[in-house]
Amino acid sequence: MARVVIADAGPLISLARIGYLDLLKTLFGSVCVTSIVADEVLQGGDFPDASTLSQVFAQSWMQRIDVHSLEQLNEANSLMNLHQIDLGEASSMVLAQQARALGDQALLVMDDLRGRNAAQHAHLPVIGTTGVLLLARRQGHISHIKPLLLGLRQNGYFLSQRLIDNALEQAGE
Repeated sequence: MARVVIADAGPLISLARIGYLDLLKTLFGSVCVTSIVADEVLQGGDFPDASTLSQVFAQSWMQRIDVHSLEQLNEANSLMNLHQIDLGEASSMVLAQQARALGDQALLVMDDLRGRNAAQHAHLPVIGTTGVLLLARRQGHISHIKPLLLGLRQNGYFLSQRLIDNALEQAGE
């Protein structure tokens, strides 16, 4: 049984923003991104980290998966409407459900609360940017998460004080 890691746009952008996008490669080996998420990130790239993301999308560990069949789009649209999530999150969930149907384990890397709730409702494991940082800390890939969490916040990424406090407690910081 293979493990398929599927990332949504939010964690990709946030990790690029603090210079830690390679943590995904370090932790998971390879990461899948739906073509919809890739287009969202690359074509909407009017943010400072767009060039970093563009370079990473050209690397072999970042696998772009086409999700354009009528069946896949219908399923994604259904999830979008049901859970009030965007098409990127819905397409990531469709890919995770397809992986699971093939007998693989799927892990979604997603930050949006509605998307995370929809994934949990579908019994799909999900981890966010903060969870990625905690995992990297536990595995010894980074020494402290506090400066990274504060860096995310300083760069306009919303993190509640409760989330930061909880993460710091889990990290022993």
